[in-house]
Amino acid sequence: MPPTRLLRSTEIPQADNLANVRRVLEALAGGATAKEAIAQQTGISLRHVGYALAAARVLGWLGDDDVSITPAGRGLLAAPPGTADERAHLRRAIFACDVVKEVAPDLFEPAAPTAVALARRLYRSTAGIAKETARRRAQTLLAWRSQVLEQQLPLFPKRPR
Repeated sequence: MPPTRLLRSTEIPQADNLANVRRVLEALAGGATAKEAIAQQTGISLRHVGYALAAARVLGWLGDDDVSITPAGRGLLAAPPGTADERAHLRRAIFACDVVKEVAPDLFEPAAPTAVALARRLYRSTAGIAKETARRRAQTLLAWRSQVLEQQLPLFPKRPR
């Protein structure tokens, strides 16, 4: 079902790596405010810092000023990285994200949408987005899905040497 309004391209995230989004938030929490300072502090390219800031905004962790961290963002930063608590914060933010609610409400269903189906939804629901861009942004949403699913223990743990 198409959304009731057309999304703007800036509402569709393109930062695949949620750990990098967190690192950008940590840099902001540490006092960095300029994108250049965040890039230098995190080692993330300036372009990808911009993507991470946009994703943090879309996920509700960052205010519109690109500097103030929201209570939800502070909650994420309080959760130890790589833990079930962090994944719970990530899942909540993704579920609350408008783009997910509007074009990918089934993102965390066992039969998740395919990249092709998700790209088609994004293309139909976003003003002025190119088909290739929709495919790329669909990859981002699917990458987020894989990062927040519960980590499965290996069937055969490695033996210490």
